[in-house]
Amino acid sequence: MSAESKYWEPSIETMSLDDLRKLQLKRLKAQLKYVYERSPFYRKKFDEAGVKPDDLKTLEDLKKFPFTTKMDLRQYAYPHGGDLRCVPIEETPYFHCTSGTTGKPTVMYYTRKDQEMWTNVLARALYGTGVRKGDIMLNNYGYGLFTGGLGFHYGAIRIGATVIPWSIGRTEALIETLRDFKCTVITGTPSYDYYIGELIKKRGLDPEKDLNLRVAIPGAETWTEEMRKRIEEWLGLKAHGGGARMMYGLTEMFGPGVATECEYEQGMHIWADYYYPELIDPDTGEPVGPDEQGELVLTNLVAEAMPLIRYRTRDITKLIWDPCECGRKAFPRMPGVLGRVDDAFSYKGTKIYPTAIAERLLKFPEVQEFQIVFDKTVMPYRLIVKIEVPPEKRSPELKEAILSEIDKAVFVRPELEFVDVGSLPRFEGKARRVIKLE
Repeated sequence: MSAESKYWEPSIETMSLDDLRKLQLKRLKAQLKYVYERSPFYRKKFDEAGVKPDDLKTLEDLKKFPFTTKMDLRQYAYPHGGDLRCVPIEETPYFHCTSGTTGKPTVMYYTRKDQEMWTNVLARALYGTGVRKGDIMLNNYGYGLFTGGLGFHYGAIRIGATVIPWSIGRTEALIETLRDFKCTVITGTPSYDYYIGELIKKRGLDPEKDLNLRVAIPGAETWTEEMRKRIEEWLGLKAHGGGARMMYGLTEMFGPGVATECEYEQGMHIWADYYYPELIDPDTGEPVGPDEQGELVLTNLVAEAMPLIRYRTRDITKLIWDPCECGRKAFPRMPGVLGRVDDAFSYKGTKIYPTAIAERLLKFPEVQEFQIVFDKTVMPYRLIVKIEVPPEKRSPELKEAILSEIDKAVFVRPELEFVDVGSLPRFEGKARRVIKLE
């Protein structure tokens, strides 16, 4: 790779769609055979479904094979990989797991080759966002069990960036570090980047003059275009020739690096030579149409220790096949996570994804922060949206305009409450802006 290249792996990133599909089919055939021979879980699952690895003749044949779910991992893989692990545990020196906030943690083991492949795809992803040798990255993702901190650390060092392993917290000191060390790249959840931007404004700093930040890489939670615009403005990214570019990943697929935005910020390229993507109807499990949104299903095409076949992510998105200006024509894009199957709730007969409400709220510059409360402890159920708005900017006209926007998005009008600026929680890790009372 030449220093001037805009690609980390030019021969891969610029391959044709036909060549990518040939590679995917080759890797899928090998991976299905591999798990059938080495994983008692998949041998049993395939046998019960009446399929064998040799039944895969084309990419479309993958839909014949059964899904893998988070419940499967909790039941059969905890704590040491169980029947899903394809190699002896002494060959898996790397380990990560999820937080377990929705149940028993999901554990994943990695061989040395897994860790090497993960590092490479993260270097490719980070390079695509604009990270280069010589950059100074302040890494706000949590280290430890979470894949974010160490994953970004591995990838950035592979490129040749200097990494400050900050993790989360000590935000006032973090801002001093951004300034004193002339950091050019910052990572972290969109909510934390947003909070850092708020504090920079409150301190009266000029991010264009006082900071050197060029690229922010938010991930690990959903965000909106309005949040992107605020992060880019509050951190001074565009003034330094960069922007806020989303990264997507999940522990079950190594970690971050499954998909990332390039400099054109028109959706995240899925690295489909590593991860085979499908979209299904979350209720029926059937494939959705080419222009429809659905639940993202991923198959890890390269993992050794614990490759997952047709893993249901529970993330709702779309696939964009229009060519991107960056030249990565074979790699489909996803416009972020449009919602989570698990976060959706029904109110007045309508299925609501909270991200749809969030997107409309942040179109209004008066809204500083928000919280969505779905209260099922009363009849009829209540849907309450609390928004931080300065007293001098509150008006019946603003309230009606916001309610109208929400109505257009989700076809219901919630209760809308103005609350004091600073009264709602801020988040250094993943945001919890949706409260369900049951």
